[in-house]
Amino acid sequence: INYLSPSVKRGDFSEEEEDLIIRLHNLLGNRWSLIAGRVPGR
Repeated sequence: INYLSPSVKRGDFSEEEEDLIIRLHNLLGNRWSLIAGRVPGR
């Protein structure tokens, strides 16, 4: 698999990451590029 950075985490999201994504989605809506910028290491 090719990816840009070896430091990017792959695999399932942790419970904390899922909670963060849900909170950010409630706040920002479907602005996924903004959400992605706030999920460290992904």
